[in-house]
Amino acid sequence: MSKFNDFFEKFGSDAKLLEEYKQDPQGVMKANGLTDDEIQAVMSGDNDKLKSLSGGKNVQTLLIVHANKK
Repeated sequence: MSKFNDFFEKFGSDAKLLEEYKQDPQGVMKANGLTDDEIQAVMSGDNDKLKSLSGGKNVQTLLIVHANKK
């Protein structure tokens, strides 16, 4: 399994990873071995690209919305 797929499989069972991702999604993905192309696909929400990167697996889109802190 690719690092891309491994990373998103972890979300279901690793609360610490999810909390870290909420604080710094790009940094956490990079630290977990995702490529710049994979990170850009996730950040853009491009479902076609995400499906392609996941090897055609069913992709659940996980959206974490953060309010801008003023």
